[in-house]
Amino acid sequence: MREIVLTVPSPFFGVDSVGFSVRYPAEAGTGGPRDVPVLVEGDPALLTPLTERLRLFPKREWFVDPTAIGEAYTWSEPMALSDELVVIAFRDRSLLEAGGDAQTQLRNRMSNQVVPLIFPFLRDCVRVGQLRLSAEITVTIRPAGGAHIDLSLPARDIVATNGQLTLRQL
Repeated sequence: MREIVLTVPSPFFGVDSVGFSVRYPAEAGTGGPRDVPVLVEGDPALLTPLTERLRLFPKREWFVDPTAIGEAYTWSEPMALSDELVVIAFRDRSLLEAGGDAQTQLRNRMSNQVVPLIFPFLRDCVRVGQLRLSAEITVTIRPAGGAHIDLSLPARDIVATNGQLTLRQL
């Protein structure tokens, strides 16, 4: 598989200066699940309160049933690399379920491998961080050596209900 970068330039309601990207490195297909970094960048005045909301992500089991199908993952603690860049890593936990049945583990593994990471990140921004997303979410997919693809999706197709908090309110 070639490297793929997914970019979401302005997912938060009323804010054009904060976005994120996910880079899937080229893989040989060996080994177990790896952490996948999410790079969040933008205006330092907005990134600081966003980082405080991202600090809730490793505690997502307080907000979301982690045993439900498609929820077998967690997040690392966010780390500020500069005042304009924060990294947080997606951690696949589908194969670590002790005592879980094989069918559930397989469904969770497929969910974590097939669903682009931008979707769990955006869902958790709402479900865990209570953040309001823009009505339309634009995604750019850039495969290495290929033409990029731009998609636009309504936020309601990503998460059933939108959050209440805007970055400007925090």
